[in-house]
Order: sequence, then C-alpha cells, then structure tokens
Amino acid sequence: MSVLLEKTVVNLSQPSTVVNRMDTVRRRLRSSIDLDFHRRMAFGCLAVLAISFFGCWLTSIQTTVGARVIAVVAMFAMVAPLPLYWQEKGRPALRESTLVIPWEVLLASTLSFPVLIAARLRMPLQDSLFGRIDRSLGVSVPAIVNWAHHHRLGALINHSYPWLLPLLAVAVFAPALMGKWKEAREFLVGNLVAFAIGVLLFALLPAAGPWQFYHLAPTPAQAFCWTQLLSLRQPGPYLFHEQAAGVVCFPSFHVMWAILCAAALWGFRPLRIPVALLSAMIILSTLTTGWHYFSDVLGGIVVAVI
Repeated sequence: MSVLLEKTVVNLSQPSTVVNRMDTVRRRLRSSIDLDFHRRMAFGCLAVLAISFFGCWLTSIQTTVGARVIAVVAMFAMVAPLPLYWQEKGRPALRESTLVIPWEVLLASTLSFPVLIAARLRMPLQDSLFGRIDRSLGVSVPAIVNWAHHHRLGALINHSYPWLLPLLAVAVFAPALMGKWKEAREFLVGNLVAFAIGVLLFALLPAAGPWQFYHLAPTPAQAFCWTQLLSLRQPGPYLFHEQAAGVVCFPSFHVMWAILCAAALWGFRPLRIPVALLSAMIILSTLTTGWHYFSDVLGGIVVAVI
C-alpha cells in the first residue's frame, strides 16, 4: 500500500514539474535577445556603410567624419545602459525596444551619404516632367501657395512644415523608451526600406523644385538647397559640410517621414488624433510652402505605404 501511495504521489507531482520546466523555458526564451533581427540590421548597416564609403570615393565626395564618429559614440554611451538595466529588471520588451535606438543612431549618421552620391550621378533634371504631371492632374502649386498666403488656415499649415523634425524625434524615442518594440522595429526597418527606394528614385529622377518649373522666386532655404544641388552636380571634388536630404525633390521625404511617424506613434491611443492631424498638415505644407510638386507628394505616399 505504501508503494502504491508513493507512486501516486510521484505521478501527481509530474505534471506540475513539467509545467514548471515549461515556464522556465518560456522565461529563458523571453529573456533571450532576438539575434536574428540584430543580425539583419547589422547586415543592413554594413551595406549602407559600404555604399557610402565606396560611393563617396567613386564620386569624389570629401568629408570629415571625426565629429560624426564622436557624436555616434557619445550617443551609444548614453543609451547603452538602458538595455542592460531592463535586462537586469527582467523586462524583455523594454530591453528589445531600447536596443533599437543604437541602430537608429547609426543609420541617421550615415544615410545622408547615399543622397549625396545619388545627386553626384548628374542625371538630367526632371522638373518639366513633374510640372507636366501636375498640370495633367489639374494641380497648380503656385495657386496653392497663393491661397496659403491669403488664408489663416494656409498660414497654419505653412508653420507645420518644420515640425517634422520634432515629430521624428518623438517617433524615434517614444516607442523605444516605452517598450513598444514592434513599433520601434517597424519604424526603423520602414525608414531603411523607404530611404533605399527614395534615394534610387532621386538618383534616376532628380529635380530642383516647383520654383524652377514655374519660374518663381525661391525662399532663402529653397535657394540654399538649389545651390547645394547645383554644387553636387558640378564635376570635380565636392566637400560635404551639412545635411543634404533637402536636395531631394522626388519623392518627398517630408511626406514619407510624416506617414512613417504617424504609423510608429499609432500605438499610443491618446496621440492618435493629434499625430494624425499634424502629419496631414505636414504633408499639405509641402505644397503650400512651394517645396514640392504634387507628384512628389504622391511618390512619397506610395513609398511610405510600401
């Protein structure tokens, strides 16, 4: 009888033992780092760095990388304790989301070079093509700019154009710091893919902006971008000092980023309506400020959706 009782006790204890072991395995899996994602990002970053290095060499782009490297190292030093802290606290979601920040910093420091390389290919400017497309669609950028100058709503939309940079900063850090690792990763990968498509299109279909086709007087910022694009298209060495993303006309990076930011922040329910409104205003501002053709806006939307 005692033997039977012992066997019964052992049999009854086995399911709980199995459950405990399964829970242990699940905890270990949850606590392990997703190496596949980081391997893919390492491959993507290496590809961008290789393209940047050899592209700058082939197109005679000269730049000083010392300050840029120091800034990247400083950012890495600032964010490195976060994943370690959340690992110690047993918070894998926060650990994985904060591990996205170093990749974002690295890509942000290198993605300007493919833009420069694309501009140095000196393909024919396509302002007449984009202007004709707008006319065929019944859209006149000068008429939109004129409307914005005479209406309060237009002035409000114009003021939203520079708000893209703060919105980008929120989209980069909010999901990463709040443990929304899925949104943080999607924003990172979405930017990488959108940038790859956008830079390729810019290389094949460069343009100055609506002021060129409609013979308008550019604003000082637009004139600066136009001068920079002209400098990039000149033969001989080019010394890079400042960010060159503004030289891209088609597709509109402003539109692409506005949509990607809205998607990244959609997981924050209280922010959905204000972020959607701000993103829509930023998209409209690319036309009301005269920075882009309507076809640039359509191109930016398509790339962002992809």
